Amino acid sequence: MTKLKRSLGFSAAYAASTGLVVSGTAMVSLGYGFGTGGLAFAIPAFIGLIIIIMVAISYGELASMMPGGGMVGEYTLPALGRIPALVAVLGGYLVLVSADGGTQLLVAGQSFESWTGVPAWAFSFLLLAILLALNLAGVDIFARVQVPVVFSMMGILALLGLAGLLGFTGQQKVDNPILATDWGTLASMGAVAIWLYIGMEFVAPLAEEVRKPWKTIPMAMILGVTSIFIVDVLFGWGATQYVDLAEMAASSIPHVVGATAMLGAFGGTLMTVVTIFASFSTGNSYLAAIPRMLYGLSNEGLLPKWFARVSPRSRVPWAGMLVTAGCMATVLLYSTFNAGGIDLILSLISIACVTWLLSYIIAQVDVIVLRRKYPAAKRPFKTPLYPVPQIVGIAACVYLIVFIVPDMEQRLVIWGIAAIVVAAIVLFGVIWLKRNRLPLFTPTDLTHTQTNIIVRSESLEHEYDDVIAADAAAASSAPNGAE
Repeated sequence: MTKLKRSLGFSAAYAASTGLVVSGTAMVSLGYGFGTGGLAFAIPAFIGLIIIIMVAISYGELASMMPGGGMVGEYTLPALGRIPALVAVLGGYLVLVSADGGTQLLVAGQSFESWTGVPAWAFSFLLLAILLALNLAGVDIFARVQVPVVFSMMGILALLGLAGLLGFTGQQKVDNPILATDWGTLASMGAVAIWLYIGMEFVAPLAEEVRKPWKTIPMAMILGVTSIFIVDVLFGWGATQYVDLAEMAASSIPHVVGATAMLGAFGGTLMTVVTIFASFSTGNSYLAAIPRMLYGLSNEGLLPKWFARVSPRSRVPWAGMLVTAGCMATVLLYSTFNAGGIDLILSLISIACVTWLLSYIIAQVDVIVLRRKYPAAKRPFKTPLYPVPQIVGIAACVYLIVFIVPDMEQRLVIWGIAAIVVAAIVLFGVIWLKRNRLPLFTPTDLTHTQTNIIVRSESLEHEYDDVIAADAAAASSAPNGAE
């Protein structure tokens, strides 16, 4: 059996966690948020940070118990059963890559076209081809590319913000209000704010390739989102001192508008380069994480075995990568033919956000259920102040789904599309599981999932192997543990 290669350290884990967060559409949300709300948008951004840390803590505990590539799918199997596991992965992540993956490439193409005049679609498809080739080459190539790209982007954004704050721009400042909208509109911008951090858990599917995942993964997520908040507020604070907020809010590349206002043509060019790198980083994260989730589900019998195929040479799940790239290409084609602007981008983000938040809710419920079912199970990383982070996180995710956008009519459209997508996933799950004579909602045994991960993974450090072995023994003797 060809196994995934365990070779990634903290810097690669941090880059994987922040690589999706510092994305093209996240920077669109950043620019739109500060353009609409002014500097006061830092308030929902901070609230979003607290919420996402609550979610990150839950993922950290689950990843320490079950360090497998299937991520939330494998976490959900022993907690809630197979149908919820399918909804958590396919609804939360395959919908995400379909709605957002092509949009990321579109943002990069539009930025490149505004800079060079090269058609956006041509550059976007070229970027997708390069990303697919790099990821098929192996996880070490992913790390070598992702680490410098992410750290460069974070550094440039921070320097741009500092230049604006300290007045090192040579541009004329404008007198913008701190609160550019009403408090009601600002309070309804939670979905825009949460998108600044959403995706921090993309390091978790690399658990079979990360050294000391029980320690590295939680630390990468928490430090990642905290540094994102600092950098984003620095950039937004600097931009709001120079930019026309209405122009920034109306643009499909508002972050480029803000950078241009701060540093003129040089700032616009610099931010265009950052946007291209951000979309590159995001696409890289998608092609690294999503195929490994599909790989994990396939190993559990929830998807066709084809998804579990691993290249003997590069030791990556190549089949899932082709499917992921195909989803990104499909949405890119749709966006290209529909002349995607800010409205299309924000609509796709909102739909993906609903199903993604649903996946976050499932993960936090998993923690609560597994604590009750397997209280003696070893948890190398445990939620502090349990169950407060889970309760706060679930309540916040429900609130964000309910108030996904300010306009009620638009909410109904977004909820409707998200509901259709989830219903289609459930229908697929029922047909597939019935065909394979597997129960729909009966939870699996924790021992089964942990043993499956141990068998197919390269060895962890000896002390952690002992922890998992003890965990499996405790799970097998616990009541209600058998399927």
